[in-house]
Amino acid sequence: MMETKTGWGGRRTNQTGRPKGTVKENHNPRPQHQVRAFDDEWDLIRRFARLVKHGKMEDCRQALDDLEEADGKKTAKKL
Repeated sequence: MMETKTGWGGRRTNQTGRPKGTVKENHNPRPQHQVRAFDDEWDLIRRFARLVKHGKMEDCRQALDDLEEADGKKTAKKL
């Protein structure tokens, strides 16, 4: 039986893709976390996360502290 070459598999002949040994500019990305939430909860989480990621982290931390203090319970863990 004669085998035919289809060109599938193996190393590509031309230099495609990122060169071996190079890294992306942001080679230490943020870790991923998983949260289960209903749609209305997720909308709040997403909006808050956007504020934290785009430079408002201190304001967000202060807002959380104020909300927890007003609630009288420390529901979130302090880091």
